[in-house]
Amino acid sequence: MNLLNKCTTNEIKLLKNIGINIEDKEYTNEELRRYENQIEDFIMSHSTKNGDISKLSNQFSSILNTLVKGK
Repeated sequence: MNLLNKCTTNEIKLLKNIGINIEDKEYTNEELRRYENQIEDFIMSHSTKNGDISKLSNQFSSILNTLVKGK
């Protein structure tokens, strides 16, 4: 799957903010899985007390859905 074609501009910016740079290429299932784990680790590294985890989960939900569907 080519993530550059599947993600919106805003989603690409979100990924860049957490250190994932999307290229114009076909990603393997392993790469998609790695990105999925990286996003989940980023979300879970935040605080539940101030609602960061739920905010980030909402921001990244469409990206995670795209990654899961692409595998």
